[in-house]
Amino acid sequence: MKVFIRTLLIVVAATAVTGCGSSSPSGDAVSVTPTAIDGSKYLLADEPDEAVGVIEARESAEDGAPIVVVGRIGGATNPWVEGRAAFTLIDASMVMVASGEDDAEGELCLEDCCAEDRAACTTLVKVLDDNGRVIAADSRQLLGLAEDDTVVIRGKANKDASGNFAVVAEGVFVRR
Repeated sequence: MKVFIRTLLIVVAATAVTGCGSSSPSGDAVSVTPTAIDGSKYLLADEPDEAVGVIEARESAEDGAPIVVVGRIGGATNPWVEGRAAFTLIDASMVMVASGEDDAEGELCLEDCCAEDRAACTTLVKVLDDNGRVIAADSRQLLGLAEDDTVVIRGKANKDASGNFAVVAEGVFVRR
């Protein structure tokens, strides 16, 4: 019985100290939600000129150089980086077909047999914050994007010696 009473007193004391319900913000922690970030500053009102496809961009872009790329969101089973402003873009000339279908020129499936071909015509697009980090908000909510949307990205090429290629987006235009 004494153990029960002591345990009960500890629980009551702990509840009184920690409290329940909501507390006032301390100012130390910052919660980043899609509503806390204004995605409109990354959306372009007008389509940029001189866009190149993903395939051409992968072949010709130099690291750090300004670039304008056009493509469709897709090229992967899930083209989204969950909870981040990043997604996979596939060259607009490519068509994704169902697994098991014969793929013709310009068609790819999501199976392993097409992995190398997919890598040659896709790129990762990242939208960075003012500190150079990928924004911690999902692209779909932040920018109003959907899979298969055709987008034009204005930004900088990010290419390394191994041939890895990404686009750091400064602005996104969605063709509607």
